Amino acid sequence: MKVAIVMTVKNEARLLKQNVCYHLGIGATKVFVYFDNTTDNGPQVIKGIKGVEISNSVEAETYSHISALEKFWSNAEQHHTARQCLNTFDALQKCKKEHIDWLISIDADELFITSKDGRVSIEDFFSVAETQNATIVNLKPLEVVSRKIAYNNVMQEETLFKTQKNFASRLDQIYNKLYDPYKKEYKKISYWLGHTMGKSAIKVNSTVIPYNVHRYISYNDEELKAITSGNVLHYHVYDYEDFKKKYKNFENHPDHFLSGNKIEDLKSLLITLVNDKNNSDAFLKNYFKDNFLYHPQKLKKLYKTRLFNILKRKESAVVEIDYPKEVLREKVWSDASF
Repeated sequence: MKVAIVMTVKNEARLLKQNVCYHLGIGATKVFVYFDNTTDNGPQVIKGIKGVEISNSVEAETYSHISALEKFWSNAEQHHTARQCLNTFDALQKCKKEHIDWLISIDADELFITSKDGRVSIEDFFSVAETQNATIVNLKPLEVVSRKIAYNNVMQEETLFKTQKNFASRLDQIYNKLYDPYKKEYKKISYWLGHTMGKSAIKVNSTVIPYNVHRYISYNDEELKAITSGNVLHYHVYDYEDFKKKYKNFENHPDHFLSGNKIEDLKSLLITLVNDKNNSDAFLKNYFKDNFLYHPQKLKKLYKTRLFNILKRKESAVVEIDYPKEVLREKVWSDASF
């Protein structure tokens, strides 16, 4: 069973080598990395690692003859997610030539994990998917809990993850306060900050093409079987430097998604905040600390209900996952300094 990873990367040098080495360490045959207008030293960080193929984002014209991909090549100049989908499709073609069985499309701040304890091998995971005749495996996200203002190697250091955004009981819902310095008011936001759709693994020998960065369809309307199994660990806004980098990257992006939907108010606020030249580095660092960092008192909210903080939760809000830490600690690499 051969499994490959594909990711589209912009200014992720802090995470990239950890990510690549982890996936090779759990048994991925190949990691395709497409750099998308990167200005940091990401390419140098992973250059020469066996099993890694480095490219720049695919030119839109490369696949402009494929009508099923028109949504992507016609919007590639404006939308980074369109370029990401073209890169995934490009990696899919490479996988076919290299006789790779499954392709997992993720971001540099995400790790694929077969199970919460990581004890299911990558081969067994996809063998089960094939016995179920699946062509798509949807991977649910687990979002990191930021407990440090700065991490050296977050994928080795942090082990606490949020389990889900919504809970069956309204008493189990978790909200935080976020300050809007422009309106001078606090907003109630979910404790979950990133995407909830997860990512997917796709069977290479199929009619699957991207629908967006989270989901897939068939290019000839063939009915595809999708199952849900495994997870992606999402290291979303994990420390101050990542917070600043993430929203700096969005400075020149359009104010709407490829779907046409307007970006969320929270995301819009944070893009404005980080790129506002009137906001000093010290101000932004304190803002991150006050609004996103999980200090001990704030952590307690993750283990109790909203009713007086005394009743036991019906559904756990967080889970400890140390498998990436084990993989990155135990695997010996010829150039293993992160």
